[in-house]
Amino acid sequence: MRTSQTICLTTALGVAAALLLPVAPAAAETPQADSASAGVGAAASGSAFFTETFDSLTPALRPRVDETHISTELLGWTPDAPAGWTVTSDASMSGKGKTEWRGWSFATPKFWAAAQTGQGRELFTRGSGVIAVAENDEWDDGNSPGEQLFSSTLSSPGIAVAGGTTVHVNFDSNYRQTGPQLAALEVSFDGGAPTRLFEYSTAVLGDQTYLHDRLLTQPIDVPAGATTMRLDWVVEQATNDWYWAIDDITVTDAPAVGAESPLPPAPPEPSDVPDGISDRKVLFIDFDGVRLDELRAYDTPNLDALAAAGQFGVSYLQDNALGPTVSGHGHANLLSGVWVDKHRSPDNNFTNPNIEAYPDVLTRLEQVNPAFSTFSTADWQPLNDHLILRPDVKLQQRGASAAATDVQSVDDAVEVLSTRNPDAMVVYLHNGDATGHAYTAESPQYKTTIELLDRQVGQLVDAIEAREDAASEDWLVVASTDHGFTGYGHGGDQHKTRKVWTLASGGDVPATGAATREWRQVDLAPTILRHLGVDIDPAWGLEGVPIGTPSTDPFDTVAAAFGPVVDEPAKPADTAGWTKQAPEGWQIDERTPAAGSSEYRGWSFMSGEFWTTSEEGQGRGSFVRARDVIAVADADEWNDLGDPAASGARFDSTLYSPWQEVKPGGTVDLTFVSHYRQLSATVPQHAEVVAEFDDGTAQVLWSRDAAQGASFEINQPVSLSTHATADSRQVRIGWRLTAGDNGYWAIDAPQISAETRAVDPAFALGAASVTAGRTVEASGTGFGTDEEVRLELRRSGDRRALETATVTASILGEFELDVTVPRSTKRGAYEIVAVRPDGSEHAVPIAVTRGLGLGAN
Repeated sequence: MRTSQTICLTTALGVAAALLLPVAPAAAETPQADSASAGVGAAASGSAFFTETFDSLTPALRPRVDETHISTELLGWTPDAPAGWTVTSDASMSGKGKTEWRGWSFATPKFWAAAQTGQGRELFTRGSGVIAVAENDEWDDGNSPGEQLFSSTLSSPGIAVAGGTTVHVNFDSNYRQTGPQLAALEVSFDGGAPTRLFEYSTAVLGDQTYLHDRLLTQPIDVPAGATTMRLDWVVEQATNDWYWAIDDITVTDAPAVGAESPLPPAPPEPSDVPDGISDRKVLFIDFDGVRLDELRAYDTPNLDALAAAGQFGVSYLQDNALGPTVSGHGHANLLSGVWVDKHRSPDNNFTNPNIEAYPDVLTRLEQVNPAFSTFSTADWQPLNDHLILRPDVKLQQRGASAAATDVQSVDDAVEVLSTRNPDAMVVYLHNGDATGHAYTAESPQYKTTIELLDRQVGQLVDAIEAREDAASEDWLVVASTDHGFTGYGHGGDQHKTRKVWTLASGGDVPATGAATREWRQVDLAPTILRHLGVDIDPAWGLEGVPIGTPSTDPFDTVAAAFGPVVDEPAKPADTAGWTKQAPEGWQIDERTPAAGSSEYRGWSFMSGEFWTTSEEGQGRGSFVRARDVIAVADADEWNDLGDPAASGARFDSTLYSPWQEVKPGGTVDLTFVSHYRQLSATVPQHAEVVAEFDDGTAQVLWSRDAAQGASFEINQPVSLSTHATADSRQVRIGWRLTAGDNGYWAIDAPQISAETRAVDPAFALGAASVTAGRTVEASGTGFGTDEEVRLELRRSGDRRALETATVTASILGEFELDVTVPRSTKRGAYEIVAVRPDGSEHAVPIAVTRGLGLGAN
């Protein structure tokens, strides 16, 4: 029984009149007045015999009261229900919370969505005119409701029905919940006690439920002899737990066309998982909100054992320049293998996702071969609704808490491992995130939860090892987390929030314990695909690499030269270091004066997180397509020490690639990833990519200038192309930044391909004969740039090498080497053979003679 305050807006006579009078035609541009149609007789023909659109309240709409960011010129809400309807709110709510949302209210979709953008209110496109809203999230945001619970019921007038029939209530609905919120539809007959028809709650739907923009239908069996029915929309036990909006209610004798049941159908079971096809199998444990530093500090023997048999290391999520550090973004990275500007899930609203183009790894496997057996289990409904699309079996766990649903997920996964033959599994564990939000990641409760999660990992691994065919199976276990934590939450740019981790154990992953590179969230999907023998199609656009893949980036070769901070403040753990040492063959033309921050005095090489933590909140952390070692030119950070730009000094630095061969007129192709920002149009900054040729000419391939205005080109792959000049034989690429106290530029993974002369290698000797103990000149042209060529002395007709030497071709593919024939070589017919890395050979005959005093043989 609810203690309540009832607002009755019509008399009994008014209700009776509403039930008996037909709907009058609406005037043009005026919402149709709300009322019931003529009675039960209309239902027999299939038409609606009760309709409510709430649009009759348009004249009663008023300006905001506590939603102070909404213009007072917008007349968008009213607490007054339509004729015959009542709103019953708990008496203890009086005077608490925002006035506009103190119980069920009535508002235009525009007014409601403006209350707080980006939380799914704008998705209610079915709602129009005036809608009914129970908005406990916004209600709780004002006037200090404290521990007060939101409890309110919207009741219809009496609706005439015929006993012994079945009617259907249809309505548009936009619903979101988390935490303790409970919502329900109830019915009562002839003034009797209400009966609950369906219920939305954590126990029924799980945590974080999004049921946006749906047309619902609920059948109701009318008891024999009943003549009047009342409907109640109930929201109770709610605090800051989101909302329920409804519109366009009809009661009919058949379900509305296109309507769906309020509750989802019966879920699949572990026993529904089909038998797989592969002896190579994958378990992906997707943790929510498990912070790395705390994970390292706690007792986690099962995760430690997996790490020791594989690789475990730090990684980083993007900062808010690409999207907030929230679950939707992190899990989409992990499951799809691409970054947010491709999968387009930067937050938890999923308003314009691109997951069909870049699906989760389980769906990708099903697309490659439907015979793969795929399984997932999760309690966070958006994960199932938006990110995990079409595995063979997808379990939606529902329970009173994340701890309870994690137990269900692990139990179901263990059942699948024990009784079925899956090829790939995703097990989502939510409790780390739930505990962090409730108690912080530094709390004793968080430690207890992380150690519990580790024991659940042990259950899963034990189930793998206990499988009947475990000895003949090759299991890969991968794990990661979507985000870290700062205090009670996440979503910001903080180091501890962006700091995540990856783990891969088994299969082809080298067992080094510590990660050999900075593996990214997007690396897990390609690691899984490779393990299952799936050839990765470049057309898929995946952006990660299988864990264990060696680096081919020249910048990564200078990591061993990293040093600590000089002028920068002390850095957090796991940020590596920095160096001015360029990779072999690379050069920095440094014209920046000896002032400002040492770490940023011209182009430098550093880890992405060393750079990001120099100043968080300015977008540096979103250069996530880069990894390991990056090149950075940051005039803004350089100027932070002593403000040299104020006295006219300028950042002026060019990073050059090595010279490499190009044929005259040949194509030069360049790719790299770039993260470029110019903050101001009034402070000098100019950036360019230039191709320089050995004939003294240069071509600007790309440029930006502050005069073009503020610009932020975030995390962009860049492809450029040009042609060499007619007289050039060598080319190099330069990246130049000149600036005052403006922005920054970072690049990574440069690849330069130059078209070379298509000539067959030529190998020659300087003489047709040589005396034993003397030298003969060997020369080659047309070999590859920096190609290593092995020279072998052989007897004619004998492939055995009597003597070897190695020579490296120049940038032009040429070499010269004096080859010494040993004094002990007997007189006869020989050949000197140039052996290329691919095994091909070029042989030149030579006669060996004996000098005086060396004998005849």
